[in-house]
Amino acid sequence: MKKLIGVLVALCLLLSCGVLTGCGGSDEAEPIVIGAIAPLTGENQLWGQILCEAVEMTAEEFNEAGGLNGQLIEVVRYDSRDDAVETTNAARKGIQMDGVDAFVGTESSTTTLALAEVCEEYGVPFVCTQATNIKITIDDDGNTRPYSFRSGLSDPQLGSAMAQYATSELGVETAAVIYNVGQDYSMGIRQEFINAFEANGGTIVMEEAFNNGDVDFRAILTNLKDRETEFDAIYIASGYYKEIGLICNQMVEIGLTGHTLLTSDGAQAPAIFEVAGDTCEGIYYPACLDIYNDLADDFVEQYIERWGWDPTQNAAADVFTARDASSMIIAAIQSEGSGEPEAIRDGLENLGSIEGVTGTLTIVPENHAVLRTVPVYQIQNQEMVEVAKFMPTA
Repeated sequence: MKKLIGVLVALCLLLSCGVLTGCGGSDEAEPIVIGAIAPLTGENQLWGQILCEAVEMTAEEFNEAGGLNGQLIEVVRYDSRDDAVETTNAARKGIQMDGVDAFVGTESSTTTLALAEVCEEYGVPFVCTQATNIKITIDDDGNTRPYSFRSGLSDPQLGSAMAQYATSELGVETAAVIYNVGQDYSMGIRQEFINAFEANGGTIVMEEAFNNGDVDFRAILTNLKDRETEFDAIYIASGYYKEIGLICNQMVEIGLTGHTLLTSDGAQAPAIFEVAGDTCEGIYYPACLDIYNDLADDFVEQYIERWGWDPTQNAAADVFTARDASSMIIAAIQSEGSGEPEAIRDGLENLGSIEGVTGTLTIVPENHAVLRTVPVYQIQNQEMVEVAKFMPTA
């Protein structure tokens, strides 16, 4: 019996050393931990799944190439639940319990603003993907947040590109705006569209607001239809193809037609046709990146081979900004020769230009903005047709 007890004790110690670091006798380097934080449950879990899978693919490639100085990347998924408080809790757990060295995420402005506060508190960098609120990288006092970076464009860049195109190329002089009062992304692009539109000589004649979760927009659309003052265009400030599609459907239903339709990059998901069909015909939108090129096509093929499904059918841009965000972190690790949080931060700030799957990304050190060409598309016969390119300012 004593022998048996001794064997069991020895076995327990051995197993403990296999799980815990610091037991001695192992030369294996600690992994560099990247937290992929996004909604993994709830209505928007698809976007979270895409983000996590794109980050994991990028890490797998880095690891297969041998990592850095014996260090490999470990990706840990965290569920933001598309909620600011849940994001805060998940990020703190990642840093305090799991030793996260950098985050990729999240996909919405509300949750990413929460992540920015935690990362600044603990000195851990992150690169956001689809979140566009300018306050993610610039605080209320106009200072650059030292640990906040982005792979996609900001609200000022996206909103101003659409307004510039509408006034200079389409000849739009007057517009009405529809926006989601409960969504930071919508509020951000709404304000920046208005600023740029008016700066280019345009006039906003009316605004109508709706709330998160609304599916019946007939009341606010009827307000637009019944307004005596005419206007040239309607700008739908929403980041979700379902909202855009439903609004287009209901415009046609109530007879609100004959206007130039403008919206955000939310319209670029092919699934918009499942919601709107032909009712979104002719709508213009700016893409936060160029997703129609050989590098992007190759990455989608690799993604399908790895995960068994096509991520571009429901969330066209998300997979590419997640890929570019994780590539930025890896490039920073390689340039600094370290996976420590402060080194990654320095590497991101001084990254300069790198080739992403959607073209060249240039990081502006002074404000952590990313510069990339903005294509403008129009939906024609249920196809996304590129009609122009704009280079937004930082």
